[in-house]
Amino acid sequence: MTKNDQQLRAMYLSGTVSIPPRFPDVAEVSFSRPEKLHGQIFITVSQRLSPKLVIKRTFFAEDVTSLFIPCNPKHVDLEDGAWFAGEALANKVYDLLGKSICSGIIYVREHAQSILELEAGLTAAESAQYYPPLPDDRSVDHYNMNPSGRVAGCH
Repeated sequence: MTKNDQQLRAMYLSGTVSIPPRFPDVAEVSFSRPEKLHGQIFITVSQRLSPKLVIKRTFFAEDVTSLFIPCNPKHVDLEDGAWFAGEALANKVYDLLGKSICSGIIYVREHAQSILELEAGLTAAESAQYYPPLPDDRSVDHYNMNPSGRVAGCH
């Protein structure tokens, strides 16, 4: 039984999350292989949401199931561009490894591990209140169901 391209794409996209998460947004997609990590390839997606906010997400290449590069990144149409999955995706990753950045959308397994980096221009007050809070920060005490010491004057 043969499958057409649309059927195969549906299988590759099953159980994935699109990055960037909102359609029709696209992001800068780059590919790297740090020497220290014995050949591990990373795919990083950088999205500038505003002049003062950039979100970068990095994934292991093996967790990325598909890459879509639109013909026109300003007017994204999932039928007008190039889809890469399987062997074609692996070849594209190796072609672009450490060389170039493309504008596109990646599809990552829902359970994929990632590193999230945020660059934000904030005031000092915003920065002090920024979430996610750090462990043992007093702003997360409400998450601790077994606090030590006194709570609201009670033992």
